[in-house]
Amino acid sequence: MKWSNDADELGASKVGAIVMGETPFQTNEAVRQIVLNAKAGVKAIDDGLYKDARDRGNYLEPALTEWASDKLDNLCPDNVACNYNPPTDAHRKPDLRLCASLDGILEVVGGELTIPNPQGGDITVTGFGALEIKTDGWDDGPPRADQVIQLQTQMFCADFTWGVIAKLGPKLKFELYPYVRNEKLIDIIMEKVNDFWVRVDLDQPYPPIDNGKPDTIPLDHLETKDDVIQIITDYNKCKAEEKSWKLQKEKCQEALELVLDQVDAEYATIGNYKISHPIVKRKAQPEKIIPAKPSTEHRRFTVEEIN
Repeated sequence: MKWSNDADELGASKVGAIVMGETPFQTNEAVRQIVLNAKAGVKAIDDGLYKDARDRGNYLEPALTEWASDKLDNLCPDNVACNYNPPTDAHRKPDLRLCASLDGILEVVGGELTIPNPQGGDITVTGFGALEIKTDGWDDGPPRADQVIQLQTQMFCADFTWGVIAKLGPKLKFELYPYVRNEKLIDIIMEKVNDFWVRVDLDQPYPPIDNGKPDTIPLDHLETKDDVIQIITDYNKCKAEEKSWKLQKEKCQEALELVLDQVDAEYATIGNYKISHPIVKRKAQPEKIIPAKPSTEHRRFTVEEIN
């Protein structure tokens, strides 16, 4: 259920587009226009794609909510319970004009609950958490980045420390994806939401999104940010040393070849080593026309320093 007012509040489901610039369903500028139209009293056109997705969610959400609640409760150890409470209103951060309509409120009482994570690594939680239901029947992967941002926004608005995205995938595969509150990502969300309202209030459009460029996802919110940067530093160091060692290797090879030339030998031993430098002969080949080859593709890995 939606309790937000598009003219005065930004709902959590739209925050992904604000943070990332674009989601599969909307851009940051499209969200800005929705708010401007709402302020002007212009009713939004009910697009068929959105209507189908919304209807699917509205019809399936009650059953999936109960299913998710039962799955969580069955994970609880003795004397611990995971209670489900239906929301009665949105959770708000008035100073940011931000609100979140939760699909459910979870509460772990009597101790801690450990939730297996399909992406790896169990998560242990207690107290209140947010439940978000997703019915992406065509998508077999984990929740999209914009959906994770939506859940983090919900945790922020509700002052919760954890949440779960319960996702119905292809062939009715139903999985629970637990998340803990990520303060670094929430800081980014707050910054982007503040910028959004400045653009609304001053009527400043977002710059056009260049779809010719590959999507670049910011990783600064990761808890392992420092570790990733250290890996990049080590990678660049190894890459630089690789060139130096290649030159050193070539110099060593030239020196060893000179030793073999001095004793007029193609093979020699010294200590525990055998040195070989034979002449390799190949038979002459007739001229050939190179046959056509099918197109191929591969990934090219690079690490570049940005200003």
